[in-house]
Amino acid sequence: MSENRTIRAAIAAFLSAVPGAGQVHQYERYSKDDKAFKQFYAGTGDVLQGWHIRRVGRVEGADIGEVRTTWEIRGFRAINDGDESELAFDDLIDLVTAAYRADPTMGGAVLWPTLDDSWAPELIDSGPAFFAGVLCHCAKLRLVTRHVIDDAPQPGY
Repeated sequence: MSENRTIRAAIAAFLSAVPGAGQVHQYERYSKDDKAFKQFYAGTGDVLQGWHIRRVGRVEGADIGEVRTTWEIRGFRAINDGDESELAFDDLIDLVTAAYRADPTMGGAVLWPTLDDSWAPELIDSGPAFFAGVLCHCAKLRLVTRHVIDDAPQPGY
């Protein structure tokens, strides 16, 4: 399995383990019609709630073959004002960051964060959005991971 798929799978596994996370996809799902699209993110009781993962950056270092990958993790939850869904979704975001802090290597899939790195996914944006034809809470998290590639050329100095 490629490094991209290995790390995506690790991110999806840690997200899936968060209680109440909803549907988790290793990539952004698409469908030509809203009904099929909603099914990708339908959770308990058919409440639209779920996550997808996208790689948005990758940089290789020259010295030891270290790779830093930037991931965007997008979460959605159907708005239900009577249930204070915004508060519940914010609680879920906090659970996601706490789960990552508890195991920032995601079971050894990536290296420990450095002192300069965030120790949990960063909340970049949160607000309402239409998703699959439904008004939803939407959160964008950014996660930077580090790993070493085995076949990297070694410095000659």
